[in-house]
Amino acid sequence: MNCTFCPRKTLSLFIRSLAPLELPSFSRTSGVRFSRAAFSSAASRQQDQIDELSKPPGRTQNRDTSINDEKQSSYKPRSPRGITERPPPKKKERWQIEKAAIKEKLKGEAWNPRKKLSPDTMEGIRHLNSTHPEKFTTPILAQYFKVSPDAIRRILKSKWRPSDDEQDERLARWDKRGEKIWSNLVELGVKPPKKWREMGVGKAERGQLPKWKSRERNRVPVNDSSSGPDLDDLIPIVDASGERLQTPQRRPMGSRFG
Repeated sequence: MNCTFCPRKTLSLFIRSLAPLELPSFSRTSGVRFSRAAFSSAASRQQDQIDELSKPPGRTQNRDTSINDEKQSSYKPRSPRGITERPPPKKKERWQIEKAAIKEKLKGEAWNPRKKLSPDTMEGIRHLNSTHPEKFTTPILAQYFKVSPDAIRRILKSKWRPSDDEQDERLARWDKRGEKIWSNLVELGVKPPKKWREMGVGKAERGQLPKWKSRERNRVPVNDSSSGPDLDDLIPIVDASGERLQTPQRRPMGSRFG
């Protein structure tokens, strides 16, 4: 007796032994079709596992392990919540360090650089102190030349003398500086000294008057750095012998005759 159901039942039992699957109760035709598909998928899955195990280690496995190593090396633990890591302080430049030191030294006061004196002025300070040390003391010289007493002490203490080339270069530099200053004063209507007029400072074009002779000039008061009744006695005029010259005294016109 040939029964078609017996081979199917045997096949389904064999499939269940390979892959424990609970097959739902379908109709006869659908159950047979599902059992065949499950059998083929289970068999192909087992074959893939066998092939994967039988393969030698290839590039894919090495690549996977290298990716995992990179992930582990790039992993950084998170900082606790609320605590941020500050970057290291930037290294300060040299000028920033010097600026901070000057600011600390001045203690908030404005920067007041020292007054520059010309080489001739410094030589005159030494000459005054050497000829009349009891009269031209450091405080008097500092008050007259508008510099600090320490600057006067450094000038008197210094024994350095420039060479001829250095002296010519410095004098040329100071002449250029004086020419610039007097050119600006001429624009304000101030008459320059004869020395600067001979050098061409304030020279007017042909047919025109200089600015210090024009009526539209600005009358700017130009005074000496020191004033007072004893100004003539403060800075004496000496000759080559070092003796003081007799300065003319002002007398009324009536006393000059007779």
